[in-house]
Amino acid sequence: MRSQLKEKPIQTSQKYHTTVMGAIDQGKEIIKEAIRATQAGLVARIPVADEANLVVFQRALRAADVQRMLIQKGIRVEFYFPEPPVEQAKKAMLQVIRSASAEIQEIVFPVIPQDYADAEIALASAEVQQALNRRGITASLRRQGSQPEIIVASIDQVISGELDRYMRERGIGDD
Repeated sequence: MRSQLKEKPIQTSQKYHTTVMGAIDQGKEIIKEAIRATQAGLVARIPVADEANLVVFQRALRAADVQRMLIQKGIRVEFYFPEPPVEQAKKAMLQVIRSASAEIQEIVFPVIPQDYADAEIALASAEVQQALNRRGITASLRRQGSQPEIIVASIDQVISGELDRYMRERGIGDD
């Protein structure tokens, strides 16, 4: 006697399906933007936050329109897990410290407000402090605006000291 039971398809909610498809579509757009920004023949590197995002990006990468763009431009896509911000800040600081010339006694690291907490942790880390101590360098952080300032001054303003006064008032340049 044959069983009358047939495999029942797995039921998923429409909301789940829509969310997953939305994530894949968003992943496709991120990949396409990376392809557009990458020179022909090079590798487009795309950071991913975690394994779940990696799976979404891998599915998006298999889409026909994305594959067509890759082939047309001769580009490969590579996904990677970026280092945590504190580690990135440590690496950047260590590079500056190690490449500083022998006469450097102090380094002031400019930091944008949203990165300040990570930079404080990085500067206080054992690795950075050891590198500073070995070189006899002191270091500090200076909070910068989110956009660099461009200051325009005439030659007369520079000669008269007006530019220096302006910069001192705003805490820009040498203290």
